[in-house]
Amino acid sequence: MAQGINLLPEITETQSRTEVYKKKVNVVAISALLAVAIIFVGLFAYQLFLQTSRSRVENEAKELQDQILSQQTKEISQRTLVDKIGEIDKLLGEAVPTASAVANITRVAKKSGNVSVVKLVVKDDGDVIFSGRAKTTTSIQKLFQNLIGSGLLATFGDVSLESLSKEEGEPYTFTINMDFKPRGLRTQ
Repeated sequence: MAQGINLLPEITETQSRTEVYKKKVNVVAISALLAVAIIFVGLFAYQLFLQTSRSRVENEAKELQDQILSQQTKEISQRTLVDKIGEIDKLLGEAVPTASAVANITRVAKKSGNVSVVKLVVKDDGDVIFSGRAKTTTSIQKLFQNLIGSGLLATFGDVSLESLSKEEGEPYTFTINMDFKPRGLRTQ
């Protein structure tokens, strides 16, 4: 009988199981290493993204800061102008315009009766010279009472009669001097 030669050694069942387990462990280990490598690559990519985002935001912030600093002098000038305009508005609100003072004197003259305004001069030094004509001294007296009692003393001070004259057949002519308060500002 001829005996055959077995060139393949017999592999036992335990050895074949061990080989299968080794292959499975190797596959699992390689898969785990690949997963860890993918996680590290993902973290590196995310860090790179964050760094580029941060530098982009820093550049935008620097540009905005430069724009703000370039506008700083304009803003300071504008705020100064706004403050000055506010002060001017305040002063103009307190000022008595010359035209208003003239209108008030004219209104009081008409209210006094037969008094006509001949000349009304507001000088730079604050004096107001009011020249007029009246038919009777009663009209002049009424004019004085209306000037003093009409609230014009808040605008004028020292109302005084400078001259009073009458010619035959003519009405009385008079000149009244009033002190216009400094720069027309009302006293508080």
